[in-house]
Amino acid sequence: MKFKYVFKKEFWQNFWNSLSKIEKKIFWSAIAIIFTSVIGYAINWYFANTMIVPKEGGIIREGYIGQPTTLNPIFAANEIDQGLCNLVYSSLLKNDGKGGVALDLADSYEKSEDGHHWVVKLRKDVFWHDGTPFTADDVIFTISTIQNSETNSPYRLAWQAVTVTKISDYTLVFDLKNPYAFFEENLKQKIIPKHIFGDIPLTNIKNLSQYNFEPIGTGPFVYEKFDADKKGYINYYTFIANPKYYNGRPYINNYIIKFYKSESEMIRAFNYHQLDLVNFLSAETISKIDRSYKLYSYILPQYFAVFLNSNISKVLADRNVRYALNYAIDRQTIIKEVFNDLAEPVEGPLLKWMRAYDSNLDYEYSVEKAKAILEKDGWQDSDADGILEKSLNNGETPTPLKFTLITPSSNFLIKTASLLKKYWKEIGVDVEIKIVDAKELQENYLTTRLYDALIYGNIINLNPDLFPFWHSSQKFYPGLNLALYENGAVDKLLENIRLSSDRNSSDKDLAKVYSFIISDAPAVFLYNPKIFLIATPSLHIENLVRVNSSQERYFNVYQWYLKTKRVVKNSNPVK
Repeated sequence: MKFKYVFKKEFWQNFWNSLSKIEKKIFWSAIAIIFTSVIGYAINWYFANTMIVPKEGGIIREGYIGQPTTLNPIFAANEIDQGLCNLVYSSLLKNDGKGGVALDLADSYEKSEDGHHWVVKLRKDVFWHDGTPFTADDVIFTISTIQNSETNSPYRLAWQAVTVTKISDYTLVFDLKNPYAFFEENLKQKIIPKHIFGDIPLTNIKNLSQYNFEPIGTGPFVYEKFDADKKGYINYYTFIANPKYYNGRPYINNYIIKFYKSESEMIRAFNYHQLDLVNFLSAETISKIDRSYKLYSYILPQYFAVFLNSNISKVLADRNVRYALNYAIDRQTIIKEVFNDLAEPVEGPLLKWMRAYDSNLDYEYSVEKAKAILEKDGWQDSDADGILEKSLNNGETPTPLKFTLITPSSNFLIKTASLLKKYWKEIGVDVEIKIVDAKELQENYLTTRLYDALIYGNIINLNPDLFPFWHSSQKFYPGLNLALYENGAVDKLLENIRLSSDRNSSDKDLAKVYSFIISDAPAVFLYNPKIFLIATPSLHIENLVRVNSSQERYFNVYQWYLKTKRVVKNSNPVK
């Protein structure tokens, strides 16, 4: 039989007719097995030799509560304005999402040994959204505009002792009058275009320039439009992917920011699938979500504490009273009751993962110890009313151990204040809680410092500079020393830390500051709540670890994606 006969129809007809019914079943079973094996092998090969990668496409709709006031980063001082600026503008350095610093517009930077000079070399592949090349002139213009008092930038003080010199179109030198260990934070300032703002009078830049609402930046997204009603209320901003972005075109095509008047309105929009992303939520708010979502959490370098003003309250001027207040509270139980365990306890002016934190100085929860401290200090319940008293001066009528706790009108702070009142009542301390709204808090207490005690939060930076919060020069508004704390040794240490270029020396000084503050007990440190971000399940965001502010979550927004595709492994996938 010739081989080519196999391919003739007659051969297969004869072959088929020669088979019995059982043989025919066996034949078809064999064919099915072979076919299935081939298909299975092909599928296995496909998944084994390809990988999922992001691809371009899709729209993100994010919700904000409130209204933007400017999209000019030299004036942006609130979370909304800063968030929008992070989409449009770039800085020399940026946060890396893990607590460190990454290059952005800078290609490299170097600090002199004495800390007075910082040389920054710029990337040469950066363009403004209108196509104009980015150069050193833009950086110099930005800093000089901030420094000018006519501009009234909130960042002016941070740049007053700095001179910027152009070496070339892509090289700058920052000369500092005094070394500043935290100068990298200054280099995170967003840069504005000289060719856009350079011809505008300084007094007009803040309020009269249309570019404050229709910005031109170098960032990953380009301004497209905004929508406002007849009353001037801005409904949304729309941005599109920057095709010439120096880190590569963003995967997301359009980024829309929608503005809402309340959290409940924003959450309702998310539940109705009108939003894809909502940020800065509490654990309590998460429980109100009734659609599928992906949950992200991250930690800010912040803490909440009760700041004790010994300048106003005579009883809080007694350090032993302040010790007792610290020992009498169970921070972990407060966290469980208020945040369902979604927070971290804070024992002092540094967070537990920061350098120079000393766990040996933590206050243990001990009602007995708190009572013993007060008893030894002469506090007694003479009239059996449950409140301790003491003559603060010889022969004076006994003063009850009582003070007022100013509490902002946030649910979690009100709950916290109620728990503190209960804990402190157990050791004979009478606390009156006064709840105030944001306006009253600012006008009657933060600016005047007229309070016994205040429960409030501070953001201290990932590279902790405690000067604004504990140096005596910051006792009064707009300083952030809310306990009006004053210790000459601490002042000197904080000044040395700012000037030092020696990290080991700074860490030792910071540890001493921590020890002094724990010993002086100017505050009752409480907790650091986790921050939550919810997103539609198809949105992929790199999970953050630590950032200085919630708006720094945009540090890699150009890498966020909604759509995916498969490519052969070890290939160079194109978006």
